Amino acid sequence: MMPKRETVQLAYLYFIPKPRKAETPLRPIVSSMNMPTTGISKLLDKLIRPIFDKYACSTTIIDGVDLIHRFEGYTTNRMLPLGMQQFRV
Repeated sequence: MMPKRETVQLAYLYFIPKPRKAETPLRPIVSSMNMPTTGISKLLDKLIRPIFDKYACSTTIIDGVDLIHRFEGYTTNRMLPLGMQQFRV
C-alpha cells in the first residue's frame, strides 16, 4: 500500500472560468491523480462501493434521463402533489 516515489506527484491547483456567470468567476480545481493517497482511495472505494450501491441506489439519481424516469414513476403512482405533475423537459 506504500506509494511509489517514482509515480507520486504533488497536487496542483488550476482554475476554469464560468463564462455564463456575471464577471466570469473562476472555479478552482485540485488535481488528485497520482497523489500519495490514490491507493488508499481506490481500496476504500472497492470496499465501500458495493455497500453504497446496495443501500443508496433507490435514492441516487444517475443522470437527467434517470431523473425523468423517476418523475414519470412518481406521477404514474400518484406520489407527487397535483400541482407538480405537469413539467416540461
